[in-house]
Amino acid sequence: MLGIGAGQLVNWGVLYYAFGVLLLPVERTLGVPQWMVAAAFSLALLVSAAVAPAIGHAIDRGRGPLIMTVGGAATAVLLGIWAAFPTLTMLYLVWAGLGLCMASVLYEPAFAMVGRFVKDPPERLRALAVVTVFGGLSSTVFLPLTAMLVRSLDWRGAVVVLAALVAVTTLIVARAAYTIARRAPIPASAAPSNGLTGSSASAPPGFGSVLFVFGSATLAHAALTTTLVPSLAARGISATAAAFLGGLMGLMQVFGRTLLMHGSLSGSPARLTVISLVLQCVGMAFLAVGPSAPLLGLGIAIFAIGSGLTTLVRPYLVQTLFAIERSGYLNGLLARTQQLARAGAPIAAVSIGSALGYGALFALFAVHFGVLAIAWHRAAPVPDPGRPIS
Repeated sequence: MLGIGAGQLVNWGVLYYAFGVLLLPVERTLGVPQWMVAAAFSLALLVSAAVAPAIGHAIDRGRGPLIMTVGGAATAVLLGIWAAFPTLTMLYLVWAGLGLCMASVLYEPAFAMVGRFVKDPPERLRALAVVTVFGGLSSTVFLPLTAMLVRSLDWRGAVVVLAALVAVTTLIVARAAYTIARRAPIPASAAPSNGLTGSSASAPPGFGSVLFVFGSATLAHAALTTTLVPSLAARGISATAAAFLGGLMGLMQVFGRTLLMHGSLSGSPARLTVISLVLQCVGMAFLAVGPSAPLLGLGIAIFAIGSGLTTLVRPYLVQTLFAIERSGYLNGLLARTQQLARAGAPIAAVSIGSALGYGALFALFAVHFGVLAIAWHRAAPVPDPGRPIS
């Protein structure tokens, strides 16, 4: 799992976190308003959301290793093209293509590999934890790394280096993915038929609640990430302190996932989902009413632990409660919902926060998570009746 995890570290770092560092230097080079540059990243998220279920189908049919390999190679090539031709048109074309790559190389195919290779649910949870811990470290590694590369090489040189890192890790991921595929091939009876369509592959009963819960969690995380600095500034927190408190987000998400690498702390996916929702409720409540930097930091830490658990529980829940041979498609539906939430959260959060105040925004999220936790505890989805007993 270390090879798959290394790929997630680099892929998330390059495709998701590096853009925030590249935004200003690209804006200066192109001489256009900042929103026009940022819109290219939003386009990538929307493209990723659109194709995620279809790519999930292909993963279910045993094409996960090929998808991860081609997606990684395409990422490296597209980044190289962007560095060579830094125009506004090329920015949009490249990031539309990188949206396809996001759906091909981020968590979904990695989760499918883990699910098919590790049969025992507690062991599977620990393996998923390893993969998501690597992914959780991507912001900690790639935000400063990208900034250092931009200072040393300009943004175009930085993009070339990032492309080279993706190319190298793609080779590592390809070797690991094909090894897993050989050791855990998809049985012919379990693989979806080639004639499977979107209508015949409709989500099982109860999956709509899963989409709502995990989409809400992604929306809240993206909203907090967007509004954290202005909300802290509104309470008199200095920029330095705000940056330090913001750094807790990534570290504490990793901490939450690391906890579940210890077998004694694992449990049913439904119970773990409730725990993650309660933690996010408590964290948002602290952020809504916390009068001082230490209490606000505590709220950020508690929320981040819950958010980290949510990312890990999502594939574990899908593979445990629903048919594992359909997990690629179902995780694709979840990925589509989450990418749409990431794309819409910044505008919605800033609009509500500006109108009502950020304390009110966080209070609304706290109430929302509390209601979700109670509802999920009372009516969590039951296992898919078509799921084979392992």
